[in-house]
Amino acid sequence: MMTGRHHLGMTRLAMLSIANSWKKLPRLMVSTDGSMSAAALKKKLSFWPGKLDVYAWEETSVYHAARGRRALLNYAKAHPFGKKMALILHYAELGPVLWVDSDILFFDDFIKHLPATGKGFACGGTEDFTAAYHQPVLQWFNNDLFARYKFNAGILLVSGTGIYEDFGLEGLLDSIGPDYDFCTEQSIFAHIASQSLGILWSRDVVRSFNDDNQSLVPMRVNGVIARHYTTNVRHLFWRDAFFNL
Repeated sequence: MMTGRHHLGMTRLAMLSIANSWKKLPRLMVSTDGSMSAAALKKKLSFWPGKLDVYAWEETSVYHAARGRRALLNYAKAHPFGKKMALILHYAELGPVLWVDSDILFFDDFIKHLPATGKGFACGGTEDFTAAYHQPVLQWFNNDLFARYKFNAGILLVSGTGIYEDFGLEGLLDSIGPDYDFCTEQSIFAHIASQSLGILWSRDVVRSFNDDNQSLVPMRVNGVIARHYTTNVRHLFWRDAFFNL
């Protein structure tokens, strides 16, 4: 996970939902987004009952700089989703990583929905209720993702060394920058996943919808594993956290 001063409250609640519902606690890795120190962040997350590793964003920046990934670092400087992508690719090269956005709440055990992973290349994500992609990414890869699936990068399983080079991401990011889009990172992972695991978690497992965007009534969580509170329903994250955690 990644967080900072502006998203710390959501991250803490997302973590609490994991602690309350997962039968086996994962080793949790959280990086700063650069807006606070790792020491300060670790203090704020000290309630986590399992193993917790907190990293400074600068560690990831140094990691990619040493590998000459200049375009990725430019993306990370310009957009928070660039930082997210840099973090995932960094730690996925060290071992399989399950990335979870801070706007996701868990209400039941997610462990049983995790596939077995090896150390080789793998990439998969969740299903969305709508397809949202950055067109220049699709054109670069010549991949019509709109016709393939509705992919969301809120939860990602990623593993493998050399993904950045194998998919030519330096050239892609160079061609797009500085015109990054809200969906640039998601579109890149959607393409990578299309060559690997695709959609691992359907909307039955990780709910994604906006039908209740004006409702004051909390979502019923019986039978619900998790919900992703995307931008158009972000305000409901606090409603459901208050009533259901």
